Amino acid sequence: MTTAPPTIAVTSTLAMVRTAEARGIAVGDVLEKAGVTRASVEDPDARLPAPAVLAIWNALRDCCADPALQLVAPTSLPFGAYRVIDYLVAASTTVGDGVQRFARYFGLIAEGVSLRIAESGSERCLCLATADGGAVPPVYVDYVFAALVSRIRMRIRPGLRVLRIELRQSEPRVNEPYREVFRAPIRFGASADRLCFDAAEWEAPTDSGDAALVILLEEHARILAQRTPRSAVGFAAEVQKVIASQLPEGGSVEDVARALNMSVRTLQRRLIESGTTFRQASESVMARLSEGYLADPKVSVSEVAFLLGFSEQSAFNRAFRRWTGESPGRWRRGRS
Repeated sequence: MTTAPPTIAVTSTLAMVRTAEARGIAVGDVLEKAGVTRASVEDPDARLPAPAVLAIWNALRDCCADPALQLVAPTSLPFGAYRVIDYLVAASTTVGDGVQRFARYFGLIAEGVSLRIAESGSERCLCLATADGGAVPPVYVDYVFAALVSRIRMRIRPGLRVLRIELRQSEPRVNEPYREVFRAPIRFGASADRLCFDAAEWEAPTDSGDAALVILLEEHARILAQRTPRSAVGFAAEVQKVIASQLPEGGSVEDVARALNMSVRTLQRRLIESGTTFRQASESVMARLSEGYLADPKVSVSEVAFLLGFSEQSAFNRAFRRWTGESPGRWRRGRS
């Protein structure tokens, strides 16, 4: 089976779409060509395969005749659009704490991307690379760094000072947008993609720090990171949403095909083309939901079985052991 590409939360694509629309661009054709609906772009829980994201972004930049669209797009979203990430950074008591938490939970935004903090003398740098240490597409590097800086300045520390930006990409023909956004020296053709601060700025207090709140938010972010779906993209994601919406009464292949206005044969064929099967899609939904239910000690195992549509708890127990290698009770005790 072909490995599914990494996914990216739809929020950043929504920012690109809104910025292009504000400039008079009709984005419908761009989305349709990438196989993405407007409803998906507006869904805060949706994730898109990385190739589709890059195709949409590059098409929007071409339509706007602006290769730096990704630098200004983050400001089109109000603070809080990135939900727990925005508020977790805001609740951090220092700039450095906020950047570290941004790096730690970046998987909620994008898969396959690694963010780490490097210290050298009085410098603290946020380094961006793929999970295996390779280069991230330049357009996405631009967006991530611009989003972090602009959103910190939006509400957390308006006077944020960036020491330096280092980018692997070659210097563009027009580099002024980079200097306007970051208000710092830009080094193109560097050996790594890095956003750097001096020690004083790293330790500077934020305007919205809340040590008690950050503990709660970090626990919430940790739970979300464990539950973030990793394989459902495109058509498979649509099928999984329908399955989840129909539990516990429905969710059979016939139910889902009817809800999607297609034949069972067409549904199964399109899932195979997406690299999965209906059974795999269904079990992925139930496995994810079961862990979410079991994480709540107020929900009994028998209630979990009912919520997932099992007629008997013993059948659920066998299925859960197949999904996780553990019984529901053992899994719950191990995570108490």
